Amino acid sequence: MTLVAREYVDALGTRRAAPPETVAQFERLVDAQAHPVTPPVRTVREGEPVTLDVTLPQISWPETLRWTLVREDGSTERGELALRDAPVVATEPGDVTFDTRRVTIPATVPLGIHRIDFTVAAFADATAHVTVVPEHAYPPSGRTWGIALQLYTLRSERNDGVGDFADLRAVCALLGERGASYVGINPLHASFRGDPDAASPYSASSRRWLNWLCIAVDEVPEARDPSVAALLADPARAQRQARLRAAGDVDYAGVAAMKDEALRACFAVLERDETRRYAFLAWCVERGEALRRFATFDVLAARFGRSLAAWPPPYHSPDAPDVALFAAAESDEVQFAMYLQWLAAEQLAAVARDAAKHGVRLYRDLAVGVDANAADVWADAGTYVPGVSVGAPPDVLNTLGQDWGLPPPHPGELGRDGYLGLLALLQANCRDAGALRIDHAFSLARLYWIPRGAGARTGTYVAYPLDDLRGIVALASVRERCVVIGEDLGTVPEGFRDQMEATGILSYRILLFERTLDGAFIPPEAYPALALAASGTHDLATIPAWLHGEDLGLRDRLGFLETPLDAEYAARERDRDALLDALIAHGDLDPAQCDDEIAVVIAANRYLAAAPCAIVMAQLDDILGERMPVNVPGTSHQYPNWRRKLGTDVDSLASDERLRRLCTTLAQMRPRVP
Repeated sequence: MTLVAREYVDALGTRRAAPPETVAQFERLVDAQAHPVTPPVRTVREGEPVTLDVTLPQISWPETLRWTLVREDGSTERGELALRDAPVVATEPGDVTFDTRRVTIPATVPLGIHRIDFTVAAFADATAHVTVVPEHAYPPSGRTWGIALQLYTLRSERNDGVGDFADLRAVCALLGERGASYVGINPLHASFRGDPDAASPYSASSRRWLNWLCIAVDEVPEARDPSVAALLADPARAQRQARLRAAGDVDYAGVAAMKDEALRACFAVLERDETRRYAFLAWCVERGEALRRFATFDVLAARFGRSLAAWPPPYHSPDAPDVALFAAAESDEVQFAMYLQWLAAEQLAAVARDAAKHGVRLYRDLAVGVDANAADVWADAGTYVPGVSVGAPPDVLNTLGQDWGLPPPHPGELGRDGYLGLLALLQANCRDAGALRIDHAFSLARLYWIPRGAGARTGTYVAYPLDDLRGIVALASVRERCVVIGEDLGTVPEGFRDQMEATGILSYRILLFERTLDGAFIPPEAYPALALAASGTHDLATIPAWLHGEDLGLRDRLGFLETPLDAEYAARERDRDALLDALIAHGDLDPAQCDDEIAVVIAANRYLAAAPCAIVMAQLDDILGERMPVNVPGTSHQYPNWRRKLGTDVDSLASDERLRRLCTTLAQMRPRVP
């Protein structure tokens, strides 16, 4: 069965035929190895027998198969099977006819990723991974609530002009005292250290490692050294810091320069602190080759620039001899890159521990992919498909479709290592979190591939092994005790939500999209229980701006509206009236308060809080009355995405009456269960 769709139905309900040349190109790219003795990975649910499909020429079947199971913990078990007793499950005729027989390995295999080595008579030894996954992801507890924010937007009197982990800790403590169970944050993925203005957390350098700009410099232990303390207290530095704090948008280049100077001074101190240096080196050993590759990439990118294609050929592969020589010659810089990751991991873990004392867990976000020139792509190029971008077909908001510029993972290569790499990625993002949102969760089932540079209309869908991938998600979730939310907005593949529900992965429901065919907002009781409901997302206008159509005016100024602005305003007026009618009918809004933006924000979240959904997330931007979006989809240089700060600083949140009213409302409707 081909993985490449020859036709599909888009979000507009239009059946579209994929261009034949696109189908042919993608089929060549995903063509599987011809007749492997056994697939590289077999995924089974906990408690199920471990079976493997063995494929050999029909005339060559031997009597027995010898196997060795190497479990994840290093323990082994050996045995021998009678192959001719195994049932034939498939036959492929041809010049040479191949039979596939299904064998059962009589061994106890716990949750995890294990290896089976086996020999089939005269055939070469073969290896397969057996991945045992739980039936269900880690479950949510009760009906809880939280508040989502963009970490970089936080202002404070102590940060360097961008929200950091110390600011996050303060917000978690405050919201925990107000009864929240979750604080949601944007992806913390590692950015391009040599190009700090490439700020999108959804087009990062690595999804496994952390954004070093989140480090709170003044809370680094090495910053207590007199040499660093003197640097931090320098009047000229204080003036630069004040300017960066006062700016309405994050000046990433300025922030990065200031943090880099201070953190390099901290790194110099580390050399003199034997205890801290030993802890750092032990952490690096624990993180292994993956960390070394990321750090090496960081230094190479600083030397040769963002474009991987422009790097000298000897540095294109992380396994190349010249890369090893470079890393040795630049060992201090490579270690500094590792040091930044250690500090970020230390501080994030400390935030999570402190938040838990206040009854709060972090709600993290995993982007659908990385930039085409990312560290993840360089470190594991075989997993990604060259010459292809991920995007979306035409829909109501984007009639030309979308090209996100992200390289897709190869559906056949993801499991080549038994999904070890994917599991490590998922666990890294579940770590220090109580919940994880998987952006564009449809990627577990399919992705819209586009020939690079050809335009989104020329793309088509390519299928992924959903049954395997949802199992790996569940395994990471259970191991890290982290609830998983699958962002399932848009055109939903047939049966997708049923499979997510069967795995215990929460659906993602946004108030403005939950409408009936006639445009009315569905009542709270119609929302599913296994879901996270929210009043907005980072890609939507804030409620105060939406109520007045300010996002429409912005899109018109940017040249993105394809219909007259007056018509868009009229449609928004109808949508606004429909929302207000729903809030009033449900008893959440006094009709006299329809023009009170904050009253509407609180009413909208009260409306959602009445739903059976496991989690309800309010938006900090909404309750603080922010008007400008943090991101306008489809823009890059046209709008300062991922830069706009909050107008209210962290220290003022405790006395903010708007936030107090919202928290009181949600805490009353969804009291925390001990």
